[in-house]
Amino acid sequence: MNAFRNFATVLCAACAAHSASATDIYTSNFNDYGQGTLSGQLAWLGVGGSWAVSGSMNSPQIAANLIGPGVNPGVSPIGGTGLMVRICTEKFNAGRTKAWLDLSNSGKWATASAGGKDVLETSVKMFVPSGQAVTSTFGIMIARSSFETGGGFVVSAQTGAISLLSGGYAVGNRTATGATVAFNTWNDFSYRWNVVTGRGELLVNGVSVATHQTSLYGSVYASNLFSTTDAAPGTGNAFAFFEDLALRALPTATPCPADISGDGQVNGTDLASVLGSWGGLGGDLDGNGVTDGADLSIVLGSWGPCP
Repeated sequence: MNAFRNFATVLCAACAAHSASATDIYTSNFNDYGQGTLSGQLAWLGVGGSWAVSGSMNSPQIAANLIGPGVNPGVSPIGGTGLMVRICTEKFNAGRTKAWLDLSNSGKWATASAGGKDVLETSVKMFVPSGQAVTSTFGIMIARSSFETGGGFVVSAQTGAISLLSGGYAVGNRTATGATVAFNTWNDFSYRWNVVTGRGELLVNGVSVATHQTSLYGSVYASNLFSTTDAAPGTGNAFAFFEDLALRALPTATPCPADISGDGQVNGTDLASVLGSWGGLGGDLDGNGVTDGADLSIVLGSWGPCP
C-alpha cells in the first residue's frame, strides 16, 4: 500500500496539472431527463447512447428512478436540486442493481482516451440515508467487460465505511479503506482507474483516501451507478441518491515512476521495495500485474535524482 501512496500523489498531481487536457465523456445533473426509470433515457445519439438498467426489485420499486427532492418515502435529501437518480437495492441476497452507459461499443472511451489518456475518472455526488435495515452498499462499479468487474468503490449503508472493489463486487472482492462518510448529506466521490495498469485512486470530498491495484484491467465497458444487497432483504428496500455525474478521460503522467518512496530520487529504498514485492503487485512499475525483472530494470535505469 505504501508503494501506491506515492502513485496516488503522482496521479493526483498529474491530473490537476493536466486538467486542461482532460476529455469529457459524459456529464449530467439529470435535470434534462424525464421523471421515471432511467432505463432507456437518452444521453447521446448513436450506439450505447441510452441508459441501461439491471436489477430485480420488490414491487413497485424501480431499480434506477429519476425523482425530484422530497418524493422518496421517508427520505428527503437535503440540498438536492432538480432531478436525481435513486438507486434501489435488489430483492435477492447478493444481488446487485446497476445503471450504465456503454462506453465500449459506442466508441466513447476509445475516442476520449486517445493520446495517452488512460485514466477513467468517475465523479459523482452520493447521498446515503441513515437507518436503513437492508444490509447493502452503494457506489460506483467499473465494468471491464459486459460481465467482469475492474475496480470501483462502495459505501456501507449501515456504517458509512468505504471499500474498494477489485475483480468483483462480492464481500471477498472488497478492501476496506479505513475511511467513512456521514449519512444524510451529499458527499463528493471521484474514482480514477487506469485502464492500462489497473491502478485506482479514490478521492472523497476532494481528499485522496485510498489507492489500490485491481486484478482485472486492460479494457473498459462502463462505469455503473451501483448497489449490492449483502443479506436476504425480504420485502425490505434500501436507497441511495446520485447527482452530478461526470465521466472523463485523464492523461497518465508519471514523471518519476521508479521513485516508489516519493523522496525525489531513485535509490536503494526503491530498489528494496521492488525486491521485497517480487512476484506481487507492490513494485509493479510497468503495469503488467507483477513485480519482476522489467520493474527492476526501470529502477536501475532511473537511478539518481528525479528529473
